[in-house]
Amino acid sequence: MRPKVTRRRKLIGYQVSDDKPPTTESSTDYIWVRDSLTFEDVVNEAANASRIALDTEFHREKTYWPKLALLQLQFGTNIYLVDPLEINVAPLAKALESDATFVMHAAAQDLEVLERACGTVPNDLFDTQIAAGFVGMTTPSLSSLVERYTGVRLPKGDRLTDWLERPLKSNQREYAANDVRYLFEVHDRLLADLNQMNREDWAIAECQRMRERMKPNVAPELAWTRIKEARHLRGKARCVAALIAEWRENAAQSRDVPVRFVLSDLALVGIAQRAPRSTSELKSVRGFDGRYLKDTNGTEIIELVEKGLTLPQDQLVTLDADDSPQLDKNLRAAVTLVSAWISQVAKDESLDPALLATRSDITDFLRDSPNSRLATGWRSEIVGEPIKALVEGRAALAFEKTGLVLERRRNPDSQNKAPFNP
Repeated sequence: MRPKVTRRRKLIGYQVSDDKPPTTESSTDYIWVRDSLTFEDVVNEAANASRIALDTEFHREKTYWPKLALLQLQFGTNIYLVDPLEINVAPLAKALESDATFVMHAAAQDLEVLERACGTVPNDLFDTQIAAGFVGMTTPSLSSLVERYTGVRLPKGDRLTDWLERPLKSNQREYAANDVRYLFEVHDRLLADLNQMNREDWAIAECQRMRERMKPNVAPELAWTRIKEARHLRGKARCVAALIAEWRENAAQSRDVPVRFVLSDLALVGIAQRAPRSTSELKSVRGFDGRYLKDTNGTEIIELVEKGLTLPQDQLVTLDADDSPQLDKNLRAAVTLVSAWISQVAKDESLDPALLATRSDITDFLRDSPNSRLATGWRSEIVGEPIKALVEGRAALAFEKTGLVLERRRNPDSQNKAPFNP
């Protein structure tokens, strides 16, 4: 069946030849989109779809910003491979902001790519990897989900594939189409399992949480906080590191290159510690490559060193302080104990342990952080309240053949125990 179009043109699906673009349709089951008018038709149809499968291929090894190399879509019965090297994909925002449910797998990085390319992300997101965590799978790959729910074993792709090459080979195009081909079936089967376990609301809420908490690009003035060695610096050295890290971030963004191409972390920290006052001193800093001196980099770095040495520390831009109390030293041992118990709970409840609670989540909960994930919602019911009972002495952990078990103390001062139910 030919795909529906709204203009007097054909959406062209084909086996790409090595040198010439095809001009007619073929029997292949994906549609190659490489012109703006055709893409406009695709977007208009997608905006009226109830659900859309989406994936992206991108590179960022040699750039600061992720470089979108291919956009894969499926809605209805058609699969579209959209070439962002030929057309601007920004109009996809119309579909992203529609009421359609976007089915994606491990979508975190794809969301960043879409935000940059389209200025927005899906309004309604269902991430199959997150949802699978609620039925007992631990961060599964797409291929493992497809095999589990459809019986199809996807061919392995080359992780070093250059998606920016043109024309794409037939195996590359087939691999890309497979990234969305089975998402609807996986979506349906996951929903059935989630409904059976009464966890659909949990999964949807977690997908929405990931969408809302998508990490924005760090402000350049805070770039130093991402460098572990820089965070350990004190006094003027930290101020110098902060200014150079900000300069490096801005330079990397403007040139669209990775920050390490501008200046390595090792060189940055070395400069902050040694505070060179001339380019000759700069060259002797460990990790500093002479190539960094091209253009005006050397002069700018020396000027930043001078400025950093006079910068009052109270003017240093830093992350917002966490006003919640520090973890009581008497509870530090509880973190390890609770972590072991949570692993057991995750196994018993068929949940991904990392989805249920990380070690950081436990620490935040025990120190009463206002943003603790364990203090509200389904996590509070499953582990939050029991942990509170444990540290307050109202419950105790015991080891049985099946593993760690949390039991209620009938009397905190006695040894009489009963199974704990929050």
